[in-house]
Amino acid sequence: MPRLSRSGFPYYYHCSHTTVACKAAVEATGFATSKIGCPCEAGLKDILKKKETPDGRVGVSILICADKKTMKSHVASRISQCILPAPTASAYDGFPEAGSRFLYPYALFWRYLRERCTVHGRKCWKIPTIGGQLYRGGAIWDPEGIAGGNFLVMGKDQMSALTGLKLQLIAINELKGVITSFAGGIVASGSKLGCKNYRFPMPASTNHVWCPTLKGKISNSKIPDGVGSV
Repeated sequence: MPRLSRSGFPYYYHCSHTTVACKAAVEATGFATSKIGCPCEAGLKDILKKKETPDGRVGVSILICADKKTMKSHVASRISQCILPAPTASAYDGFPEAGSRFLYPYALFWRYLRERCTVHGRKCWKIPTIGGQLYRGGAIWDPEGIAGGNFLVMGKDQMSALTGLKLQLIAINELKGVITSFAGGIVASGSKLGCKNYRFPMPASTNHVWCPTLKGKISNSKIPDGVGSV
């Protein structure tokens, strides 16, 4: 059931900055769980208070991870196709003081109609849209980082393993600059790089030594006794 506002319409139909920002952030981080099969890895990081954003509105921070060759195109396409169309939404760099940066070209779509401006000390572009103005930071931080890291939680069954994971996720989500890109922050496929079972190339395959159902069927299983879910 959608939460209803006083007008009787679901709250997400209203263009409040909070809901629009959240929906745009969700769209911009879609299909981004694993670089193995997705264009990049991305996720929502924090809900930002008014005092934490350049334009003094509630916002959402997102993190996008990709290799250096494709980072520029992934950031540009996700911002231009997911955040730009969201009414009242703007996009700013979350690390304005960082050294390594790159420009992304979607502001050029407006040719000479865009304007330079300053938003609370930040140099930005003011871009006309049919719904008003969109503000965008001039460049994006391009740092080095680590993506695709996993750690294993083992339980006697699925419910006990998932219960243990809830506490881990609370701790992870309190860290700055860290996302859990899989659904709910949890991955059950447990893949490994490469696959030798087929003549055609596969980027990844099941990490069979950590599959509880294969214990006793393969000689190199790493599943301890009493573990039914990883």
